[in-house]
Amino acid sequence: MFVRWVVRGHKNSDIANVTFHDAYLVESYRDDNGSPRQRTVSYLGNVRQIDDEFPAIERGLFLLRTQTILDSIAELSDEDREQTMEQIQRRIQPLSDDEVMIGFVNTLRWYYRWWQQHDTVPSDEEVMRMVKTSQQTSESMTIDNWE
Repeated sequence: MFVRWVVRGHKNSDIANVTFHDAYLVESYRDDNGSPRQRTVSYLGNVRQIDDEFPAIERGLFLLRTQTILDSIAELSDEDREQTMEQIQRRIQPLSDDEVMIGFVNTLRWYYRWWQQHDTVPSDEEVMRMVKTSQQTSESMTIDNWE
């Protein structure tokens, strides 16, 4: 298995220096006649490149989605998943510790602004409870319920 990258430009490339990198998980095999063929196992998602950079938020979301998709493909071995993520990360670098901290703090700032606008600012104890809940449930991602 390998990752095939398809790079496409922005539809308004004359005003936006943006490209999209689509990742596909591809499998090589031989057909009944013995000829080599390739088939797409799964679309892994895309990540946007602006100028010469993949912004941190784009990289983080792409890598999270890709891992989730790979985890959902039952026929992949753990070794295949690991090798695929290594291939992906050669092109799309994982976030650094500083980038994670900046993202975390900026996300908190966004939530605090939202809470202030809606007069629902949680107490320090409630925020700590959220942090502890996220620590205890870090292996699962839920969308409908934060607890």
